Amino acid sequence: MIAERILSVEESKSVKMAAVISELRAQGEEIISFNVGEPDFPTPKVVIEATKKALDTGHTRYALVPGELFLRDAIVKKLKKDQGLNITASNICLSNGSKQVLYSIFQLICNPGDEVIIPRPYWVSFPEAVKLADAKPIFVDSDEGHLSCENIIKAITPKTKAIVINSPNNPSGLLPKEAPLKELVAVARAKGIMIISDEAYETLTYTGERFQGPAGLADPSLDNTLIVQSFSKSYCMTGFRLGYIVANNEIIKGMNKLQSHVCGNVPVFIQKGAQAALEHEDEIVSHMREVFGLRMEMSFDLCKDIFPDTQKPQGAFYLFPKLSKELLDKYGNDENLAMHILKVAKVAILPGSFFGEPGYLRICFATSEENIKKGFAAIKECL
Repeated sequence: MIAERILSVEESKSVKMAAVISELRAQGEEIISFNVGEPDFPTPKVVIEATKKALDTGHTRYALVPGELFLRDAIVKKLKKDQGLNITASNICLSNGSKQVLYSIFQLICNPGDEVIIPRPYWVSFPEAVKLADAKPIFVDSDEGHLSCENIIKAITPKTKAIVINSPNNPSGLLPKEAPLKELVAVARAKGIMIISDEAYETLTYTGERFQGPAGLADPSLDNTLIVQSFSKSYCMTGFRLGYIVANNEIIKGMNKLQSHVCGNVPVFIQKGAQAALEHEDEIVSHMREVFGLRMEMSFDLCKDIFPDTQKPQGAFYLFPKLSKELLDKYGNDENLAMHILKVAKVAILPGSFFGEPGYLRICFATSEENIKKGFAAIKECL
C-alpha cells in the first residue's frame, strides 16, 4: 500500500510531453527543445579538473553533514560580497540539489495542516514538496507577473507557516520590485512567517544591476528569510546535484539533524568542483550572461512577433507569453496548443498551466541562435 502523502503528489506534468517527444525522435523526427531548463554550455573546465583532482587525491570518504568548511566559507564570502549578508559557515547546509533543500525545509518547518503561500506562476516542485510535508499549498495571483504583497497579505491565516518566492522567476524570468519585497519582509517579521527565497538564477540577470533577494534588501541577519540556492544554472553543473540553504542557526541545526538521517553528506569531490566554480565565478558567469542576454533579445523579438502579449525577461532563460483569446478558443487550452506545436512544428515547449498559470507558454531560450531562429519560425508557420 502506498502512503496517502505520496498519492497526493502529482508526477511531473512534463512526463507526458517527454513521452511524446521520445516517440517522435524514435520515429526519426528532429525536435527543437525549448522545454528543458538547462544551460546548453558544457560544465566549465576548471570545475571538471577540480573534481577529477579531488577523486585522484582520495576525497571519496564520508564528510561533514552540512558540508566541508572550505566550500561553506566560500559561499559566505560570495553572499557577503553580493548581498551584504551577516552570516558564517554555521548558517549554511549543503544538500543534493535545491530540490532536496526544499523538501527538507518543509519537513522541518511544517506540521500537518500548516499552510504555505505560493505566488503564481511557480516552479512545479514547490507545491508537491509542501504536500509531502502534510501541509497545504495556498496559491495567490501575481500583479501582471510581479510579486503582489497585497495578495499575499490577504492569503495569510493563523496556519500560514511560510511564503515561497522564486526570483528571477521560473517560468516568467521576472524580478520582484524592491518596494513589495521589503514590505513582504516586514510583514513576515511581524507575523512570525518564514520567507523561502529560491534564488537559483541569481547570477543570470539582464538589468545591469546585481541581484538582491529579500535577505540582501531587508533581512541580512536571516531572521525570517531562508535562501535556497543551486550550482546547477549559474555554473552549468546540473548533473552534480548540489544545492544549499542559508538560514539562521536554529533552522540549520534542524537541517543537519534531518539530513544526517536522509543522505549524510554531499560528496567531497563534488564540493571541490563547486569551490572551483565560485573561485572562477566572474569569468564563468560573465560569458554566460552575455550570451544569454543576446539570446534573450533575439528570442523576445521573435516571440513578441507571434505572441504580442510577452513581457521582457529580467533574468533566467525563459519567455512566458500570454496567449490570445483567439488562440485559446482555437486550441481549447495551453496544453493542447503546446502539444500542437510539438507535433506540427516539432518544437517542444511547456504550457503555463504546469506552472499554475493557464493561458501561457514557457519557452526556454537556453539553446543555440540557430535553434532559436528555426524554432520560432516553425511555431509561427504552424499557427
